[in-house]
Amino acid sequence: MKPPVMEKTEGLSGEMEQEVRREKSDPQIAHEEKVFGEPQKEEKILYEGMMTPYAPAEGYVMPLFSTPFLRGHLDLDVEVVAQSCRDLVGEIEDGNVFKEYTTYFNEEIRTKMHEEEWFRSFSNQIKDSYIAFCQNVFEQPVGHLSRNDIHLFAWISIYNGPHSHATHNHVNSHMSGTYYVKTEKSNQPIKFYNPNQAAIANHLAVDREKEVEGFPNMIFDGVEGCDTAFHYDPQEGEFLFWPSYIMHSVEPAHEILDDYERIAISFNLKHAEILDNNTTGDNMSYEFLEENAQHDG
Repeated sequence: MKPPVMEKTEGLSGEMEQEVRREKSDPQIAHEEKVFGEPQKEEKILYEGMMTPYAPAEGYVMPLFSTPFLRGHLDLDVEVVAQSCRDLVGEIEDGNVFKEYTTYFNEEIRTKMHEEEWFRSFSNQIKDSYIAFCQNVFEQPVGHLSRNDIHLFAWISIYNGPHSHATHNHVNSHMSGTYYVKTEKSNQPIKFYNPNQAAIANHLAVDREKEVEGFPNMIFDGVEGCDTAFHYDPQEGEFLFWPSYIMHSVEPAHEILDDYERIAISFNLKHAEILDNNTTGDNMSYEFLEENAQHDG
């Protein structure tokens, strides 16, 4: 028999008690019942050999300090975008198999993508989604912005061989993301790591792979209430947004399938924020500091 531990609601009217439960999602309620057992009030359990009953306190798990991600679909013809990506990556002649799969290192070909007809719609949808995310999730002011005020740096990657990407994050940007153009023959998920390293070190448990209701095509590593990482199996036509500081990687393929192809367009986004309290003191241009500065390309 499981221990009778659930949230205490004695003294509430039936209607108020139902409201308490409605505030929780079905997966959370299911998790509480899994961890703490079915509600069996005022029952204590005495196992063989125990001097006192097993009676943990009433309570429930609260997985707090989560990191917001955005997952959605773009309204684009993936066949048209896929062929365009193949053509652009096919122009790269670097001689390095670990660079020829992506336009990231070739500015000329990377920016040539901007001339593609589909890219205008891609850019509009990505920028609009970014603004909606900043406004609705981060509650940042956006009324001072236009689409041209948003910096979008995008590049193509086509994984069709022994390609992978070591753990990294993206500097000098606010949000990062990837749009998955072709994935039907892909077996390389993208892996995201919990930014709260202190929590990971402190739970002192062996990570376990688990699926979580409401998160399709995703496998989590960790324990209930504290995940070390999660793997997302890319779905054709979907995109992900995440804060740019999140560490992530693309693990090597388990096997290279026939005609293996994983086409993705990754991107970084940022915008200028409104400044206040910026006219104090005496104004001065810092342009003179750039006169003798050396900048790497």
